Amino acid sequence: MGAGKRVFAGLDAEWALMCADSAGGALVRSWVLESGIAESEELPEGLGELVVCLAARRDSEVADRWLIAVLERAAGEGREAQLAARVVLQAMVPGMVRLTQSLLTSRRELDDVAQVVISCLYVVARTYPLHRRRKVAANLVLETLHHASRQLALDEERAPRLDDRWDLLPSDKEDVAERVSQRLLIERGQAQQFAAVTDVTAMDSAAGELTAFLAWGVDHGSLPVEQARATVSMLREEGERVGAATPAARKRRSRVIRALRPVAAEWVRAA
Repeated sequence: MGAGKRVFAGLDAEWALMCADSAGGALVRSWVLESGIAESEELPEGLGELVVCLAARRDSEVADRWLIAVLERAAGEGREAQLAARVVLQAMVPGMVRLTQSLLTSRRELDDVAQVVISCLYVVARTYPLHRRRKVAANLVLETLHHASRQLALDEERAPRLDDRWDLLPSDKEDVAERVSQRLLIERGQAQQFAAVTDVTAMDSAAGELTAFLAWGVDHGSLPVEQARATVSMLREEGERVGAATPAARKRRSRVIRALRPVAAEWVRAA
């Protein structure tokens, strides 16, 4: 994979060694067969081929069922649980590569971010709430994003604030990691604009929540980008104003509030 991608290259090497052991493939295959997802003749016997076959199943019901079948084992203890979590991790590697890239900043190295993302996914796989049986891959990506972004932010002054409402998932046909990348880019852009309004160190939870709200509205098509920019512009004027607002400024503020009300209602309903 080249310089700067040692973590994912290491995963590939580790996986190749695991696939050389036929016992692993037989065990995972038995889990899938027990779940009734597929017939024996449909499933390859080798671990590597089996995971590729399962990961390629785009039917949402089949994808959810095989992931749940493996995640049920990952929630246990011992070598079987570790194998199950590793299978989930391997199936999610393409999305994790994109997620890692979306979390990169000028202060973050790819391998450092990849290490955090992979370790968070492993924990998420071991602790996945098994009652969430729909859009399992999407939940795995978003939960990993949730944990990784917070962990990466621990040693930074400020990290992009993320929308924690993980039930707001894209449709089955959309690429979850790509959707996450777009959301992060939107939120970062809004955060940079807010930084011009107020000191970053003084950007408390209220400003952060507003950033996430605007990003959510734009990302979900509820708020035109132009309206989001108008809101940021109004906030900039409010921050720079000395004395009472003029009648024109009050009218503009009222227009912005009216435009945001239906978006806020959708936000509340989705929460």
